[in-house]
Amino acid sequence: ESISAFCLFFCMFSETFTVSVKSPVSVQRGHTAILPCWLTSSQNAEDMEVRWYQGSDEYDTPALLYKEKAFDYSSQKASFAGRVSFGLKEETSGGLQAGDVSLKLEKATIEDIGTYTCYVSSSVAYSKTGRSPLLSAVMKDDNKVNLSCQSDGWYPKPELSWSDNKTALTPANVMFSRISAGFYSVHSWVLVSSPSEVSCSVGLFNEEPKEARMRLENPSSLQEGTRSHLLELHNMSQRYCHVCLTENPEKES
Repeated sequence: ESISAFCLFFCMFSETFTVSVKSPVSVQRGHTAILPCWLTSSQNAEDMEVRWYQGSDEYDTPALLYKEKAFDYSSQKASFAGRVSFGLKEETSGGLQAGDVSLKLEKATIEDIGTYTCYVSSSVAYSKTGRSPLLSAVMKDDNKVNLSCQSDGWYPKPELSWSDNKTALTPANVMFSRISAGFYSVHSWVLVSSPSEVSCSVGLFNEEPKEARMRLENPSSLQEGTRSHLLELHNMSQRYCHVCLTENPEKES
């Protein structure tokens, strides 16, 4: 009997490399599986960060983490200890030096079934136009307005600030979340009086922030303007790979 599922794919294209995978992968329980993943440009991956993790929310507890030319086991998911390493998608692939970052998974178990992400990051920086903050307003009593500011797609964690005519405002809260790709999302809200002009700025340290501005004239007139800047981010690329497990009927009998 075989266990299978649909395979999800997601790719982020960078200016220097992309990552490809073959999926799904089937393996008998107790055997070894190779999850192929490679840089399409075949460039050397020895100086890059390679992270394999299971599911969509286990970025921080990877099955395998390679960075600074060494394996990092400090945050490895316990169930993969001693069972994972780099493998070859084919005998002549050339390994890391040729951009082959395939995962070798030994002694496959039922718990290994699922979707895996192959995440590769280089330290080469590039500029791109990111997402501007989104502002929304909810009118309250006594001409008060609850303003919400949200922005995503940031790495590393961004800084968020509110201002009212260049006077800093203290937000009610600032919340960060991290999606599976490793990017950060930030959400904040603040209570202000109407009329006023309020801006929300989000940006990286020592970088020009992105700003959204809203002029609160009266409960029925809200005007919003945005302004975009180029950001310097890390070069990142990822693919999903699905692992399936097959049972050997003869072994079960």
